[in-house]
Amino acid sequence: MEVSKEEFLDWKQNHVTQAVFAILDQRIQDAKDVLGATAGDDPVADRYLVGMIRGFSELQEITYED
Repeated sequence: MEVSKEEFLDWKQNHVTQAVFAILDQRIQDAKDVLGATAGDDPVADRYLVGMIRGFSELQEITYED
């Protein structure tokens, strides 16, 4: 599927997209808070949280060129 740069920029500015990104911001912050409080208690849980933070961050960093 081809998306023009204008369509992509419209999508990024859409209120629904902005709401989703705000939720992602909150989930990233929540995961960082949990990781900060529990790091080292369970290495598997630590890796899960780090992966979640990275995945959500990747979504927010999507550019038209990607």
